[in-house]
Amino acid sequence: MAGRVFTSSGGRRGIRTPGPVTVNGFQDRRDRPLCHSSAAKVRNFALMRRMLLLGILVYCQILSGQGLRMATDVHPYWAAKPGHYLELTYSIEPSSLYASWVDSTAPVVTVVAILRGDSAIISVDKIAIECPAQDVHAEILYPIVQNAFIGADTGNLHLTIYYGLGEEISDTLHGQFYIPAQKGSALAPLAWKELQGKKLAPRAQFGQAVYANDSDRVHFYTQAYQLPKNKKSFFTYEIYSLDSDRPMADYGGVLRLQASNDPVVPIQGGLWVTDLPTGQYELRCTLNIQDMDPRYYPKEKLRFYRVNPSEMARWNEESPIDPRWMGQLGSGDSLKHWINGFYPIASVAERQQIERMSPNVSDTLLWRFAQRFWESRHPGDALDQFMLYKNLLRKIDSEFSSRAVPGYATDRGRIFLQYGPPTLTEKRPFETDGYPYEIWQYNTLDVPNAPYQINKLFIFVNYAVAGRNYELLHSDAIGEIYNSRWRIAIQKRSYNTEDIDDQGQTGFDKFGSRIYNNIIPGGG
Repeated sequence: MAGRVFTSSGGRRGIRTPGPVTVNGFQDRRDRPLCHSSAAKVRNFALMRRMLLLGILVYCQILSGQGLRMATDVHPYWAAKPGHYLELTYSIEPSSLYASWVDSTAPVVTVVAILRGDSAIISVDKIAIECPAQDVHAEILYPIVQNAFIGADTGNLHLTIYYGLGEEISDTLHGQFYIPAQKGSALAPLAWKELQGKKLAPRAQFGQAVYANDSDRVHFYTQAYQLPKNKKSFFTYEIYSLDSDRPMADYGGVLRLQASNDPVVPIQGGLWVTDLPTGQYELRCTLNIQDMDPRYYPKEKLRFYRVNPSEMARWNEESPIDPRWMGQLGSGDSLKHWINGFYPIASVAERQQIERMSPNVSDTLLWRFAQRFWESRHPGDALDQFMLYKNLLRKIDSEFSSRAVPGYATDRGRIFLQYGPPTLTEKRPFETDGYPYEIWQYNTLDVPNAPYQINKLFIFVNYAVAGRNYELLHSDAIGEIYNSRWRIAIQKRSYNTEDIDDQGQTGFDKFGSRIYNNIIPGGG
């Protein structure tokens, strides 16, 4: 099994990994598949200095978002004793954590992990992650990272992680995977690490790894199992461009491995990526064993995205500006508004650029960025396409904006812009037993910055009851927030339960509600 990432919500200022690694783990979050990343939230320029600039593949979140965001990176390992086990790396996004923690004391996040086989529970573990008190003077927000280990087994496995603030369990992550029996020489799945002081520690992960200007060296870790003592063994690693499927020159290395009495040989390495162009890459590793057929060499691979800041700065400096773009984009706050509105449809690299634009960035730089943004998509009619999108942004502002939050920065606005209009909608603004909610159904999701999918749902809820601030509560689309308990969340005005496995009442006679008479294929 390759490493899986489970995402949730979280955080605030000036925080790194809290204390030493803890051997134990049990977490909770909104019920999302372990491999899903959190929902995208567009940030205003005024908020950017207050936000954590996460190295996420696509996603970031407003400070006042939907609660605690957390992710779990899962890697299986093996030892002669105790056998198979899982390393769980919990990453808490600090902006959501401190926005949700109203107490002046240091926050505590409770995490519970339950690993099941096909018919029985294999492991149960619980951990209380003690987070630092908020530092309101910190300039940079860092994820809070905590490690844990739980026993595992072979075969089909199901991992559920429950988590919440304090003693309360409020959210869930879930996923399933397969671990084969350990036989012969093999490699463990690759994992990204980072230097903390002089030691390698787990790297916060909220989706695919992104290395930007603050991360010019990638560190990786794996393990070699049961190397033959009488054979030479070499570990080779190389960075491949996924655009060309070719290795990048001078981005690789070879390590000689020495077999010992211990059947497990740790392997760690690193590569400088300072000059690596912006793009999608894959680290590919091979365990070469003397006299073994090369077709059967153990192999592992792991993807990452590189954002080269010097390259992008050069592009912006060298791009000539068409005066027509200046006229259509305007200047100052108006210009920044339009640039922020590009976020839902932007690529990984472009989102990284938008996130890193300071409030004092020049209008010239923003004009160049906007022109290049649209010319790369529509070389022949870039300005016309921008004008169409500009009109769409105005429509989104009119329909979804809430007080000081522009339409594109709301959940409904972001999803409409990113995926287009829904195929069907169900609106329930007046529910006697629950909060107002909306259900959007898409027959297909076919956009450049997300995987192709069919029959996907988005559930929005208005916790304030009044106004237009509908938050994304649940979606079964890849990369979006997943909450199997979304019915309970909607019905919390009239229905509460302490059962963490309860996914909500399903009987039509329980509430007299229309919540079960909606367009939900397969029950959502």
